[in-house]
Amino acid sequence: MTNYQEDAVPATTEDLVSDARELGVAQASTRMIKDWVEHGLLAPPAFRKFTQRGSAARVFLPEQRRLFREIIEAKKRSPLTRVPHHTVVPVNLHIWLTYDTVITDEQALRGFRTYARSAGVSSAARRQAAARAIVDQFAHPEARKRQRRHVEALLIQGERTKQPRWDLLGPAMRDLASPWRDDGLPRLDERAIGLPEMPMTFDHAVALWMLKLEVTRRLQTESIPPEVLLAARAEFRRGWVNYQNDRAQLETRAEDSAAMFALPVGTEARVREHVHAFTTTLGRATGVAEPIFASVREGLRRR
Repeated sequence: MTNYQEDAVPATTEDLVSDARELGVAQASTRMIKDWVEHGLLAPPAFRKFTQRGSAARVFLPEQRRLFREIIEAKKRSPLTRVPHHTVVPVNLHIWLTYDTVITDEQALRGFRTYARSAGVSSAARRQAAARAIVDQFAHPEARKRQRRHVEALLIQGERTKQPRWDLLGPAMRDLASPWRDDGLPRLDERAIGLPEMPMTFDHAVALWMLKLEVTRRLQTESIPPEVLLAARAEFRRGWVNYQNDRAQLETRAEDSAAMFALPVGTEARVREHVHAFTTTLGRATGVAEPIFASVREGLRRR
């Protein structure tokens, strides 16, 4: 196996193929390297000055060579026979969100496209899981299964058609929050979770869901300008550091809603939470957050 001291040396595409084969990837090829670049696992190789009259073959910078080897080693540790790119790229995005080195901006843009194409797959199972998560957050403990399934179905329909039935969803959510209205007990218009000074309401949760879908769509089509992505990262870094510093205290104060602030278990889950959280900041930076939130508020106000 190649000594890791060689990571300090730039590498051509052929060098990376050789590295991969020495690390046990027998099927490694130049086409595989190009595929990794296309999906944001690697940055494009840079020109290397060779003589005063021209340049030699493009080379991958030392930190990219090190990243390449570490990704291969991580894939080897996976229990999966084949590790898809979209399961690896969140690590690159986590690095880009945290540091200015290693992951280039162009690489991050391609990585977000890869991530979004996976996150944006609207399978029936994904729709149901997302809808159920919202219902579980806001349903009263005594809410009937029929009431839960009804709200789930309306949310799924709204996500699929992009035209939520607010006239049905609003009353259904009120029934879910106050399932005992037939017993003559006081009825809640809406349940909220979180802290009193920053409650998470049903309309807020639905708007966040819709915002994630829109940002994911824009990342898929690479329609977010690089300068907007960089501005969003700068804002997100500041907010994320503050949130991590306050997280334990927020979890303690939230009591019944403590799970909202609990730290995910395991490195992979924490990386995914970090990348996923960036969606909201990116939505604000692109200017789509406020119209979406206003649309949801207006829709539920007419219920």
